[in-house]
Amino acid sequence: MRKESLSGKVAIVMGATREGNMGQAIARRFIAEGASVVVSGRSAAGLEAFAAATGAVAIPANVARKDEVMALFREAQARFGKVDIAVNAAATAQYGDFEAMTEAEIDEMLAIIFKGGIWFMQAAIGALKAAGGGAIVNISSAVADIMFEKHAAYMGAKAGLNQMTRAVANEYGQYGIRANIISPGLTETPILGDMFTPAIVEAFVREYPLGRITTVEDIANAAVFVAGDECFMTGQTFHVTGGLTLRRNPTAAEIQRAAMQQG
Repeated sequence: MRKESLSGKVAIVMGATREGNMGQAIARRFIAEGASVVVSGRSAAGLEAFAAATGAVAIPANVARKDEVMALFREAQARFGKVDIAVNAAATAQYGDFEAMTEAEIDEMLAIIFKGGIWFMQAAIGALKAAGGGAIVNISSAVADIMFEKHAAYMGAKAGLNQMTRAVANEYGQYGIRANIISPGLTETPILGDMFTPAIVEAFVREYPLGRITTVEDIANAAVFVAGDECFMTGQTFHVTGGLTLRRNPTAAEIQRAAMQQG
């Protein structure tokens, strides 16, 4: 019988409200690996549906609100006695010209990705210290490291999150806390909606040495390793991209041509 790699662990997965997204894929894998899982995010309905189907515990919280994130970790500790793993897969996306970015759009990126990431790690550090150590996993993006046109605010916020994660890894390793980053490439998730047609996806696939874009299952597979005790790594970025960072994202002009071709 296969040994469950996360048996006895308690994990919080933030950003698991939408069916088929990365957070839910990670939570499912963690449950399959023996962990007790708390799923969180802003939509109570989405969380409760997932919890009813999987046996996870649903605790709604908005990652952009520090008080809600702190309360999330306190409730998880009260229910399970500890937290060993904290995964932040909360996300929001924007697409537009740099010169047209508004203050509201920038504030959204900072509130959810950057500041939200800080609140999440602050809450996680306290819980993981109490547990004698554990793992923080932030889901970032390949575009924190490589270029992608019309995504400047998103790229900047993700790059800031990555550097903050490295700072936490450096300062809190003494407490047995590991903090790492998983950076997907283009991934089919609900947040993309109908933005990426088959022709546009094919424009991306041409840049992937392994011949396909990332799936949520690819991210979940990486998260199991990064969250587990066998991972003797901290402050690292795990690019789950099929080799995209060896090449590049398609340009805005190439994406536009693909969209016109599809039309």
